[in-house]
Amino acid sequence: MARRGVMSVKLNQDQEYFTCATEDGLRIFHMDPLVQTCYIEASKIGSVRCAEMRFRSNIVALISGGDRPLYDDRTVILWDMLKEKAVTKVVVKEPVLDVKMATDRLVVILRSKVILLAFPSGETLAEIATRDNPNAVCALSHISRKLVFPSKKSRGSVQIEDLDKDDTRPHSKPPLILQAHANDIICLAINPTGEFIATASTQGTNIHLYNTVTKELKKLRRGVDKANIYCLNFSKDTSYLSCSSDKGTVHVWSLKDLEMNPVSTLKPLVGLPNEIKSYASFTVTAECACLCSFGPGDAIYAVCLDGSFHRYKLGRDGSQTDTGRNCFRVSYDVYPNLGELYD
Repeated sequence: MARRGVMSVKLNQDQEYFTCATEDGLRIFHMDPLVQTCYIEASKIGSVRCAEMRFRSNIVALISGGDRPLYDDRTVILWDMLKEKAVTKVVVKEPVLDVKMATDRLVVILRSKVILLAFPSGETLAEIATRDNPNAVCALSHISRKLVFPSKKSRGSVQIEDLDKDDTRPHSKPPLILQAHANDIICLAINPTGEFIATASTQGTNIHLYNTVTKELKKLRRGVDKANIYCLNFSKDTSYLSCSSDKGTVHVWSLKDLEMNPVSTLKPLVGLPNEIKSYASFTVTAECACLCSFGPGDAIYAVCLDGSFHRYKLGRDGSQTDTGRNCFRVSYDVYPNLGELYD
C-alpha cells in the first residue's frame, strides 16, 4: 500500500535512520529528532521502490520501481550521496525484491534465492536457494554475521547462513535449519548477537522466539484473529521485541524481564509452553504497513506507509489510555510533509 507517494520505508543497521522510497525519489530521515537528512530527486535516480542505507555512510542501495523507474527491476544501484552518482551496478537475471547491506556484504533477495556479494567489489560469493519468497522475507545481523530466510527444506522452516559463506571455498559452514511454524513464514527478525530469532507465519496469531544457543522456544501471543505481520524488530540490547500487523496495533514484549508480560489465558497443547502476551501496545493506522524501531530512554517509533510517524515512550505502571497500554504518545508527525520543508 503506497500512500502520499511512499513506496517503502527501511531502517538502517543501527535503527537511527530510515529511508523513504517514493515516486519522487529517495528521502532519508534521522529518527530522533525527526529530520530529513538527504533528498535525491527523481530527476537523478527515478522513482524508487526500496532502498537501504549502509549504516551512516554515504552509500545507499536502490531498487527502481513505481511510475518513473530509471533502472531495470533486475538492477541494484549503489548510489554515493556525496558524489551524487551511481558508483556500482549489480545486474541479476530476475527481478530484485529487496536488498540488505552489511559492512562488507551486499545481499540481493530474489523470489527463490538470495545472492551474497562482496562489498564494494560486487563479486558474487554465494547463491542460496530459498523457499518461494514473494515477500522477500530475510533478516541480517552484521554483528553476528548471520543471515536468516525461509528454507526450501520444508514449509515454515528458516535457514541460518553465515555471512562469510563463499561457494568457492570447499569448507564453508553448513547452515542451521529450524522448523519454526506449520505455515509459511511471513516475517522474521534476528537480534544483533544472533542469539534470538523471532518468526511469524501467515497465520499471524503467534510470534515464535527461538534461542539459537539453548534451542528454547517461547510463544508470544499477538491475538486470536489471523493477521498479516508487517514487522518484527528487536531493540539494540534485546530488551524488547516489537510486532506490527494489519490490525493496526503495535505489540511490545519485554525480553529482559519476562515477568512483565502477562501469560495468555489460552491453554496450550500438552507439552507446549504457555503463550506470553505483550506487556505494552499502541495503535496506528489499520491495514497500513508499518515498521517499528526502538530508541534511547525506552522510546519506540512507528513509521507507516501513510506518512505518519509515531513516537511513544514505554512505561511499567500498567496504565491504559486511548492511545496505548503501558506506553504514552510523545509526538506525532507526517514525515513526507516534514521532508518537503527542506526541499
